[in-house]
Amino acid sequence: MRLTTKLMFASAVLALATACKKEIDTVTVQVDKVYSWAEVKYLINYQRNVIQVTTGTNTLNLQETGRFEVLSPIAGSAEKAANGYYTGFGHTLSRTWGFDPLPFDVRDAVPMNANFYANPGGYRDASSDTVLTIYPTAYFDGPAYLHLRKLDPHAVQFENFPVGTMHPFGVINRNDYLLCSYYTDNPFANTGFNLVLSKLSTGPVKPPVPQSGPNSRTLVDSRVIRIPTLGLSERDFKEFWAIDDYFLVWCNNAGLYKVRQDGSVKQINGPPNFTSGPVAPTTIYKWKGTVYSIQQSSGGDAIFYTSTNDGETWQQISGFNQALIFSTFYPVGDSLVGISHGVITNSIYTLRWLNANTIRLRELKNDGLGYADFADLAQLGDTVYLGTTSGLFKRPLNKFFEGK
Repeated sequence: MRLTTKLMFASAVLALATACKKEIDTVTVQVDKVYSWAEVKYLINYQRNVIQVTTGTNTLNLQETGRFEVLSPIAGSAEKAANGYYTGFGHTLSRTWGFDPLPFDVRDAVPMNANFYANPGGYRDASSDTVLTIYPTAYFDGPAYLHLRKLDPHAVQFENFPVGTMHPFGVINRNDYLLCSYYTDNPFANTGFNLVLSKLSTGPVKPPVPQSGPNSRTLVDSRVIRIPTLGLSERDFKEFWAIDDYFLVWCNNAGLYKVRQDGSVKQINGPPNFTSGPVAPTTIYKWKGTVYSIQQSSGGDAIFYTSTNDGETWQQISGFNQALIFSTFYPVGDSLVGISHGVITNSIYTLRWLNANTIRLRELKNDGLGYADFADLAQLGDTVYLGTTSGLFKRPLNKFFEGK
């Protein structure tokens, strides 16, 4: 009897234990991967094709496909608040005049700085027109016009080789001087090539010009500069760089020239030997008092030319990484940062000189950027922004220098 009672009790306990057993459901929650770079989601559609980024007063000025935009994440800017950013028209992002879009070709970079940008007319291409419309970046201020044929009756078009963001068809320096070039109706009549140097400024409100939109305070004062050369050069490829208060201009087969704001010109390097300075540079920048020029050697590697007297004389240093040839450089914090262009997986890196002949390249994190082509880099406050063909991306400055 005792054994039977124990067996019945054990069976009851087992049944109770079985009845209390409950299966546990497994729920999988997908968490988005956190990348080093985050896209500024406020830009949509064509606005994500960023061609240029420049900084203004607490603002980012953006050239995009067919558009000019202004963004600022910093409170206290002159813009209107909208969705965490301060923009020109409140909730409508675009600052572009509806009747005058910017070029639609992503290779066609326009002259732009913190205060002004120059927009070509016909077909959105500078090489099809003789008028540039000069817009201020300030909120809803009207334009002025650079009429090429008023300066030279033989002018037929502004020169433009649309080769990407590294080479706009003209440049505006820090003192708001614009430099670009143009063609005439007879490029074989004289040797030499032609430049237009314009001082851009703002003054009292002018009466509205027909079909120009609202009243404008924008002023343009232009002059033609004719540079003689040993051979025909008007139709040769040209590149422009704005360095402080002067410009450097490369003209194929003619050489490198220094153009000052007063219109004076000095040839730095040229035929027949091209031995006194850079030849066909791909990028020129100034860093800590020294001007650097980079070009490709006959063997394919990169060559540096350096100048400590603003381009008057140069020293050559050879044998550097080929990737430097396809890069542009920017100050970020107290460092010099390069971004590469035109390859499938572009890089962001710091460049530091260890001695007179040795550099150190340190690659920075670029996850989250995908396979987009890099266009431009800018620091605004405590954030670094990178414009690409797939959007505008940002990264906090205190994490920007983390290596891969």
